[in-house]
Amino acid sequence: MKRICYICVVMSILLFIAGCWDQDLLKDARLLYGGGFDFAPNGKLRVTFVIQDVPAGEQQSPKNDIISAEGDTPMDAREHADDQISRHLRTYKSRFVLIGEDLAKQDIYPVLEVFYRDPKSALNARIGVAQGTAEDILSLKKVGNVLIAEEIDELIKSKEETTTVPKVTLEKIYPVMLDPGEDFALPYLMEQGARVDVSRIAMFHNNKLTGTLSPEESSMYLLLKNSKGKEARFTQNMSTKGEMSTTEDNPQRRYDFLTFNVDKLKRKMKLKIQSGDQITVHLKLKLKVSVIEYPKDRLEKKQVVAELNKRLSKEMTDLAQKTLEHMQKARCDGLGIGRQLMAFHPRVWKQQKEEWGSNYQNVKFAPVVQVEITKQGIIN
Repeated sequence: MKRICYICVVMSILLFIAGCWDQDLLKDARLLYGGGFDFAPNGKLRVTFVIQDVPAGEQQSPKNDIISAEGDTPMDAREHADDQISRHLRTYKSRFVLIGEDLAKQDIYPVLEVFYRDPKSALNARIGVAQGTAEDILSLKKVGNVLIAEEIDELIKSKEETTTVPKVTLEKIYPVMLDPGEDFALPYLMEQGARVDVSRIAMFHNNKLTGTLSPEESSMYLLLKNSKGKEARFTQNMSTKGEMSTTEDNPQRRYDFLTFNVDKLKRKMKLKIQSGDQITVHLKLKLKVSVIEYPKDRLEKKQVVAELNKRLSKEMTDLAQKTLEHMQKARCDGLGIGRQLMAFHPRVWKQQKEEWGSNYQNVKFAPVVQVEITKQGIIN
């Protein structure tokens, strides 16, 4: 009898339990794998979406469907794009967001706001800036035999590991966009024929694109920020100033170049406030490196290694100074100097925060890079 009563109670409870009222079935959705945002000629926002369809047959490969639409806001443009396809666009699997160069020169927060407001958005999606328009890059559809969505995602991921571009996602960029004491940088994508090049960094100030760094400067910026990936390789010309010439003038000059990888990085940054509230930032990098290629010498002599350490330290210090100068010109406080002032020098920050972009350009940087060759390969 007790067992029958128990079963009746359980069945009664099950009758009142609600079902999945908020379900969103995958069979009713078209998954968005990537998106791009650009300015339209009429002043509206133009979006380009990459939708990946997997055919029913097991032997058939996935295909990209590229659609574009215009609207007054990102969501308005997305609704117009939704009208062009069957089922409904969903962003669960979005891998990347590209912003066209002209649009990036405006405040990009209004463009990204819809991603943060939607609880189902893929906030782990990577974000980058496209030279020209994002639509041109996404319209490639394929790079070789790889679909454009996978190519961009994997390309950015590989460049993160080689200390070429920063590891940035929609989630990571959000608190920095709201922080007045720090700026950010994004991968800069360029169309190279039928391929995509990711070797530069786009600098931002007040959420607006203000400049780009060269490939060498991009890697140096990440070292200064203490954000080294698995690898960080540099190639330096080790010939003296009087001997410097191009390899076209003298093919033998290629033997003067040394390529090395940064194995270990140690960074120290210290702010000093001098008279007149002059801000001086002392940056010291200690790099332990391994030689990857140097055809000129076998590095068996300690004197040769010591001379190379001295030359490399000077070249890398000059590169650090050049990188910081370009960042100041672009008003990109990518190292968070303003954040340091907030924490340790609030009085100075209170005086300079209103015009921090201009005041940041007056900050004096004193970088010192110390290079030590610790590995020379298997050649003795």
